[in-house]
Amino acid sequence: MRIAVVDDSIGDAQRIVTYLEQFQAEHDLNFQTKVFYASLDFLEEYDGDYDVIFLDIEMPGSNGLEAAREIRERDQAVGIIFVTSLAQYAIDGYEVQAIDFMVKPVGYYNFSMKLEKAFRFMESHREQDILISNKDGIVRITVSDILYMEKDRDYLLFYTRHGCSRTRGSMKEMKAKLESLPFSECNSGCVINLNYVRRVGKDSVVLTSDQELPLSRRLKKQFAQDYINFMGGL
Repeated sequence: MRIAVVDDSIGDAQRIVTYLEQFQAEHDLNFQTKVFYASLDFLEEYDGDYDVIFLDIEMPGSNGLEAAREIRERDQAVGIIFVTSLAQYAIDGYEVQAIDFMVKPVGYYNFSMKLEKAFRFMESHREQDILISNKDGIVRITVSDILYMEKDRDYLLFYTRHGCSRTRGSMKEMKAKLESLPFSECNSGCVINLNYVRRVGKDSVVLTSDQELPLSRRLKKQFAQDYINFMGGL
């Protein structure tokens, strides 16, 4: 597992590294940890190859929240844990789907709970592919690339980060395939990947792509609960 610690404070960053070493020893795990003392340095190097990022919010230059927005544009699956001196900043974690936050000075017990939560987040974001057939033949779609899926008469439309794919199929059967994955139905005939939800409103859901999809009154409570559970109760 690859872990990044991004914090302009040498002392705070070293505390996280020490805790990671203790956690490894206690659980017989192996982490590859790298420390960055500026978010710009981290973003310059980042290519989607980290599993968990401990990210300080208050840094000079590009702060942690700005860095997290850019990270999310590149990678929906990485686990982000904010580290901050002020708890009120933590609410911003909703916007970038942070797993959780820790308030400095961080204690080991709190740290270990957040790291275990990151493991659960990673488990729910494991890559999985589905196969569909259309006029071009058999197409493989990576589930994590799907923003949402909707029914159009006898067809299913898969809206992904790379475009739209269309195939004949049953929404009921496809929902069964996605049952254990982070998807939830926002209205009859439309299922959203919770990784890409930016905001759940009164009667709509806003995606990270700024697209707004209608949220039915009948499904609103369940959708909101699915999203809260997905976020780990943040």
